[in-house]
Amino acid sequence: MLQVAVFWSMAVETREPIMRVRMLMLSTITAVAVAVPVFIVPSASANGGAYVEFDGAHHLPGDRVTGTLYVAIPKAKMDLLDRGPFYAYVLPPGTVVEADKGLPAEAIRVGTWTVEHERQQTELTVTFTVPETEGDYYSFGLCNDPCTVDGFGEPVSGVLSVVATAREADLLGKVGKLHSQLAGVKRDLRLTEKGAEEEIAAASIALEESETSRRALTARVSNLERAAAQDAGRPFIDRWAAGAVAVGFVALAFVLTGRRGRGAGKDDVVPEHA
Repeated sequence: MLQVAVFWSMAVETREPIMRVRMLMLSTITAVAVAVPVFIVPSASANGGAYVEFDGAHHLPGDRVTGTLYVAIPKAKMDLLDRGPFYAYVLPPGTVVEADKGLPAEAIRVGTWTVEHERQQTELTVTFTVPETEGDYYSFGLCNDPCTVDGFGEPVSGVLSVVATAREADLLGKVGKLHSQLAGVKRDLRLTEKGAEEEIAAASIALEESETSRRALTARVSNLERAAAQDAGRPFIDRWAAGAVAVGFVALAFVLTGRRGRGAGKDDVVPEHA
């Protein structure tokens, strides 16, 4: 019973701090989610393909920005580079350049891509001035003129964040960091839950093993107690054996008494010469 109590105590003590940690993490996640407006940057990877990366997360109209793009062009499509020059376009949010459909009417040409081809990949860069547009997350694309090449074996896409003020850019940057921290907390929470589940499972197995041992010990103690009870009600020696022993004692006493009587008679005889 003591072993069972120890294992049970270990299981309870293990589960309680885990639950406290889980509740603390959930409270933190909830607080961040409630306190921070959800400004999620649209993912440029949603449609697959090659992605344009910008130097900076958020930009004001009039800022000079450089975008970089790396593509792996199959040998069969290397001739596409000869169909340039290729231009960079700021597109309405959620749209893409599709050569077979032409450019969207709202597309704004902002610069020309510089192409540097190497053995394994091709680097394209463009430096441009952010146009005077309202704050939003704008799509970014590539095409020649007329628009017949919108990529090099894979679609090209990007997201350009335009803000109205530097304050907005700063706040959005902080929000982005909070979202990253939130993702880290969620990841840590999942790892903690997994570790807690493993510890609880191990404690449960140990508890089951201890319960099995307890039952075996209980059965053994019960058998010993029954055997002891039977021995307590049983005579020390068998009745026949006791009778034989008694007869033996009587015979021995008789023999000893007879010898003592003969010895006393000899002592009473008076010598003839006395």
